[in-house]
Amino acid sequence: MKKKTDKDEKICWACKRTLVEESKLGLCPDCVNKYGTSAAVFVALGFSLLTKQALKHGGKAVKGVAKVISYIK
Repeated sequence: MKKKTDKDEKICWACKRTLVEESKLGLCPDCVNKYGTSAAVFVALGFSLLTKQALKHGGKAVKGVAKVISYIK
């Protein structure tokens, strides 16, 4: 059981090293370079594909939502 005087240490979830500085992702600087860069690439790729599909099918989606709302009323 932890005492009130014990400091809660934050640990990197990937390599289990103790984090010295504040980390929003819970990763040490080495793991941010290893995992963070590839994650950012996948997020950017996913966002670009989502945007492309939204622009391609946006009109149909708006018409479908409008039709559903008109049926509800």
